[in-house]
Amino acid sequence: ARVVRPGGRIAILELSEPQGRISGPAARLYVHHVVPRVGALLSGAREYRYLERSIAKFPAPAEFAAMMEAAGIDVVSVRRFSFGACCLFVGQVPGARA
Repeated sequence: ARVVRPGGRIAILELSEPQGRISGPAARLYVHHVVPRVGALLSGAREYRYLERSIAKFPAPAEFAAMMEAAGIDVVSVRRFSFGACCLFVGQVPGARA
């Protein structure tokens, strides 16, 4: 919030744990096993494997939205894509519009 002007918006696109009882397990399998392997294969870098651990450690969407609020950012929306494997967080810093 301190680096965005008052009234400014911030957008954060982050990978997260897929949700859902039916599609969730398949999406988690894809995110944890297919994506890192394909990324490593296409990039030629084995370091791409960090992605699986990074996704697992990122806070749940509701928890991250609460962290944004605690940092002084008004959460405008949280949108999930790809069965919850990707979330777009949009927030606005309180104050006059720029």
